[in-house]
Amino acid sequence: MSAAMAWLFPGQGSQAVGMGQSLHRGSSAAREVFLIADAVWGGSLTETMFDGPPEALQATVVTQPSIVSVSLAALAAVREAWEARHRVALPEPSFVAGHSVGEFAAVVASGATDVATGLRLVCERARLMQWAADTNPGSMVAVLGLGRDAVEAACASARETVPGSYVSVANDNAHSPAQIVIAGDLPGLEAASAACRERGARRCVPLTVGGAFHSAAMAPAQEGLARAIAMAPFGDPRVPVIANVTAGPLRRARDVRAELAAQVVSPVRWADTVNLLAESGCRRFVEFGQGTVLGNLVQRAIPDAEVHSVGDTDGVGRVVEWLGSGAGENANA
Repeated sequence: MSAAMAWLFPGQGSQAVGMGQSLHRGSSAAREVFLIADAVWGGSLTETMFDGPPEALQATVVTQPSIVSVSLAALAAVREAWEARHRVALPEPSFVAGHSVGEFAAVVASGATDVATGLRLVCERARLMQWAADTNPGSMVAVLGLGRDAVEAACASARETVPGSYVSVANDNAHSPAQIVIAGDLPGLEAASAACRERGARRCVPLTVGGAFHSAAMAPAQEGLARAIAMAPFGDPRVPVIANVTAGPLRRARDVRAELAAQVVSPVRWADTVNLLAESGCRRFVEFGQGTVLGNLVQRAIPDAEVHSVGDTDGVGRVVEWLGSGAGENANA
């Protein structure tokens, strides 16, 4: 029996000019996803994705729907190629998981909602998060080589010394080597970074992002996003979604709704997500979308994992061939 399989979907930070263009050229199913993305975004999102300029693609309202649309286009292209070759539906995985905004792609892949709904919610999420970031200016810093407990202690120290600071852990991406992202107001980030270095951090790297995501700064966005999610059609996922907030499986529509609203102000527990997937027997992973960030993190945490990435038509061909060799059999056994 094959090892369990998980599908992964990247988040903001993986974007690059030209992303998705190969999928658009090579797959009618992918083109359909991009048409939906343009329609719900209200303009030619794909033109910016394919041609830039880079600074336009960095804007949150562009980045988030771009990242998710490429992930869903990649999945659609693999489904199309698989079904053309085998005349049966693509085998489903045991779990799906997405990092930050990638969780919306994971929810669509789980069968809990459709592509158009997922992309509409991502567009609203991006709009609200940009508004929240403009309301509460801040940023993010990657802390390398220091464990989560020490980083949390550094953030607590910064909040005590900087009046009004809300600096906190935003992403726990990897345990070994430690890779944690903190988010907050600029004075708080400066104080927390200094405290991390004092505690032994190897480096503190400021990130080029549009705000203090996954922190209290995003609270103004949460209420509006929760309303949009409450009005959107959701069903129970066919495949469990591993939640960013709890690193536990979501199997009911109501829990998916609650997760998607809560995650904008909560840390992304990615290291714990990968640990759960490993403990559940997952040794086969496919990352759908631009880049290989999540696959690389999995490979570090699970050295015997087999990881494939699908961001272009070459990736589609490789994954369909791999799955056809038997890797996809009993995928959700």
